[in-house]
Amino acid sequence: MLLEAVEWLGHAGFRVRSGRSVVYIDPYRAGDGPEADLILITHGHYDHFSPQDVERLSGERTLVVAPPAVAERIAGRVVSLAPGEGLEEGFDVRAVAAYNTSKRDPSGKLFHPREAGGVGYVLNVRGERLYHSGDTDVIPEMDDVAGVDVALLAVSGVYVMTPGEAAEAARRIGPRVAVPMHWGEHIGTRADAEAFADRAPVEVRIPEKVD
Repeated sequence: MLLEAVEWLGHAGFRVRSGRSVVYIDPYRAGDGPEADLILITHGHYDHFSPQDVERLSGERTLVVAPPAVAERIAGRVVSLAPGEGLEEGFDVRAVAAYNTSKRDPSGKLFHPREAGGVGYVLNVRGERLYHSGDTDVIPEMDDVAGVDVALLAVSGVYVMTPGEAAEAARRIGPRVAVPMHWGEHIGTRADAEAFADRAPVEVRIPEKVD
């Protein structure tokens, strides 16, 4: 099962093993791990795009995928994906829009405006689909990922969905399993993950951070 191949690195970071391939999503303070075949970056905030982690986990074969504003800051094998675009070879990955509709700073500006080009990803792993929401609110583009096998959903509020909003996202997407993320590091607690689990209309697995 796909979920067994997914390891939580803390916050919004994950490692996914697909056969001999190793995929990282938003590695941040990820520690030493196996060399990446693919690294997916959702947007440029420091707790999602960590150049130090990208460098440490990369080797000659590593491909890094990121939205345009981030891709231009990365050396090596890099592919830029805007919302709606996908890889054409090697890995089956598609970028999905990720943005705020209601989360604003004190001046009234959205933390993650749509025009910033942040993304989530749908990754096909041996015929099963994994969705990583990125930093987002509940948005219409989530309809495009309906029916994925595993949905990794941000739940900590303030900058991303609250537990209740993430439960609505889970209802909208209807994954086989939902996993709460974006908690336990800088913002959000296990209580947010548990509140999401209580409200979500799908099976929820609260992850344990791997070393």
